[in-house]
Amino acid sequence: MDKERYSSFGFTTEAKLDEEHGMWPTSFALTRLSEKGETAIRKLLRRAVD
Repeated sequence: MDKERYSSFGFTTEAKLDEEHGMWPTSFALTRLSEKGETAIRKLLRRAVD
């Protein structure tokens, strides 16, 4: 990680993350990258490109 308080990553409008209720997060903040966090990112990436 860099010397910032947190790092962030996000998705563009092309990402296929739409949900039924019409609202979903497009960016996320990380204070550290844990194994659990990495797994969550992988799941989001798979969803975004499927």
